[in-house]
Amino acid sequence: MYISADRYGIVAGLSGGGWHAVDLEVVNAQRATNGSMERDVFSLCGARSSPPIGRLGAFTYDNRWLHRLRCERCSWVVALDRGTVEQEIDLYATVAGVDALSQLLRQIFTAILADAPAGPRGQAGHRSELLAHAARHRPVMTVCQQCAQEGVAAAHGHGAERCPHAAVLCEECSFTAGSWAGEHAGVTTDECVVSAPCSALRALADHYDVSLPDCEGRWW
Repeated sequence: MYISADRYGIVAGLSGGGWHAVDLEVVNAQRATNGSMERDVFSLCGARSSPPIGRLGAFTYDNRWLHRLRCERCSWVVALDRGTVEQEIDLYATVAGVDALSQLLRQIFTAILADAPAGPRGQAGHRSELLAHAARHRPVMTVCQQCAQEGVAAAHGHGAERCPHAAVLCEECSFTAGSWAGEHAGVTTDECVVSAPCSALRALADHYDVSLPDCEGRWW
């Protein structure tokens, strides 16, 4: 079944921030029936979102609005409906920075896809929600604030190829600054830093009998 690339549009969530997806065909049909443009809009994950819709473009991988604060729950619904599962897996697995952790995440996604029951097309269900749960706990390679702002060479001298403070974390479990931090929103602070793989990924790996890598990238 062919799904148009522009069927799903981007909307901003009214609580908690982030960019969500809405089914434009459904929204437009509801508006035509009700004859109003002011009706509340709810995203694929159920988040109340702000109209008007469509101005931020389609919910696609090349849309610049989705480079940060992309809703994983909406994103997996879209990927399952469009058949872009491999691209969705790549989106999360490539940010780990460590091959063994990328492989771990891929194996967990693959196991969920083979096991969890599918929901209705274009709607959240057991499979999409469990995939999104794993995606939120994905390993993420982080660098120091100076590297993030100026680059590795400027921060640590010419010839430096890697931030000496680089770490692979679970940002979902770690404490990160909120909108109150202004330009530093989303930055991890020192009070609560959780290394990856976190207990959520470990629990999924245990359930699906997926081996875990150690800190050296060896499997056990």
